[in-house]
Amino acid sequence: MFVEKFENNDEEIQVSVCSGCDQSIYAPAYKCSDCNFFLHKSCAELSTEIQHPVHPSHTLVIQKPSESKFCYACRRDCDRCIFYHCNSCDFDIDIACASNLRSNTDDGHQHEFIPILQRIHFTCELCGDEDRNSVAQVCRICQLLAHTFCTRMPRTIKIMADRHLLTLIHLLAKVIKEHHDLPVCNLCYKRINLKYAGYYCQRCDFVAHLKCALKNSIGTIDDSSIEEEGIDFEEGEELEELKHFHHDQHNLFLSRNQVEVHHEHKLCEGCVKSISAPFYSCQQCNYFLHSKCARLPRKKRHPKHPHLLTLSARARVNYDVDGLIRCYACDRTSHGFGYMCHVCTYSIDIRCSSISRTFRHEVHQHPLFHDVISGKKCNACDRPDTPNYNDNGGVFVCTECNFVLGFECATLPLKAKYEYDPHPLLLTCVAKNDSEEYYCLICEKERNPNHWFYYCVECNFTAHPQCVVGSDPYIKYGRTFDHEWHQHPLTYARRTEDVSRPCDACGRTFMKNWGLNCTQCESFIHFNRACMFGYIENKITS
Repeated sequence: MFVEKFENNDEEIQVSVCSGCDQSIYAPAYKCSDCNFFLHKSCAELSTEIQHPVHPSHTLVIQKPSESKFCYACRRDCDRCIFYHCNSCDFDIDIACASNLRSNTDDGHQHEFIPILQRIHFTCELCGDEDRNSVAQVCRICQLLAHTFCTRMPRTIKIMADRHLLTLIHLLAKVIKEHHDLPVCNLCYKRINLKYAGYYCQRCDFVAHLKCALKNSIGTIDDSSIEEEGIDFEEGEELEELKHFHHDQHNLFLSRNQVEVHHEHKLCEGCVKSISAPFYSCQQCNYFLHSKCARLPRKKRHPKHPHLLTLSARARVNYDVDGLIRCYACDRTSHGFGYMCHVCTYSIDIRCSSISRTFRHEVHQHPLFHDVISGKKCNACDRPDTPNYNDNGGVFVCTECNFVLGFECATLPLKAKYEYDPHPLLLTCVAKNDSEEYYCLICEKERNPNHWFYYCVECNFTAHPQCVVGSDPYIKYGRTFDHEWHQHPLTYARRTEDVSRPCDACGRTFMKNWGLNCTQCESFIHFNRACMFGYIENKITS
């Protein structure tokens, strides 16, 4: 059956893989009506027997994939691709190498490559790797010597970590000016040698090794035309009045003076932090929104997720209640705005989504880089970067000292207040301690001296971050709401006393120090549908 497989839209990139050459399909292809078997039109129409210049003495016969064979030209296994075989010499070459004796001049180089038919020891002038076993290719004009595999690299490539197409540059030194140190790959964060090839985006100065970019490829679709739509602001302009999607019943008015905030407990509806100037407000509804939160783009991409994300004030959770979001990057539950995926269940709060790919954190002395393929533990808390999800946000790494920082610690407030300390507490990594005893003065438990903590210099007060700000510091505690799963109003509340008391609905302990309080039932229960509904059932049957 002949089908049009590839579909391009703003929400999803759907790509299937050819069972003949193991390459992505972006054009009409053949598909089996009974299983997930695809073939490029060109792969389906290959000759069953060929004469090839690399092996001119015998006829080569086409074979189905085999785990015991590898390609003579690129030295890759033939377990996922069709290949040609010589019965007399046990010679094998996959169909990609067989059909790319001379590479297409559109694939990154302006001249044609021709093969060197004898095995030689050489250093590939595109990737920089040495090789003794592969067939080399040489540019007949500029004598560029390279692996066959490297000469077939596509001219442009799309990865999740950058919203533009990356372009293959055969000599990075031509486009990147070398400073006191070499640039790093924005995917593996290892140094890049500018005398070799790489993938580069001039618009956002994104650079990656050949193999790193290919490993993270999601096709060749450029979505840079997708506008990051938000409120229509000019550069540096503050609109005096605007209508926002989250509060469209009234216009919001700009306030530039901090004095106009009459109460310290006023929170921004976007980031759930204390309101500060400049901000927008609606006096009729007691609604506040930071200017920077009002400027957030309506659509954007995140380096760890392949689909387009949309700004929303009612994030997707399993029990969609009162505008809560469960962030895949930091694993926090919070109120406020978040970016949602309409294709899958991915969501990320605006704090995590706003951290730039390269940034400096005040608690660490070196620049940090967003690593989307790490799988490492955060050095600030020893938490792995995949707590609950396969598609998390990644981590931030330091190439100078191998320091790793997770999203949860990266978004901790630099200053925090504790009710029994009159001074602001500062997020800290090292504090002088002559006694060599390390304790949290809130929970009175021992703390790891290598982990970040909050510290008051005047009082010599130290505490765990979670003891100061809580496990989910961006919940609007005290807010009451009605829900169909419970007969009475429920209030978001911290567990302050009798912290070991289990949930009154399910009997299990609390993993975090907050839950839902029902004053009429005199109960404290988990924030989930089962406990909200289960408590009513327990009361009826008891």
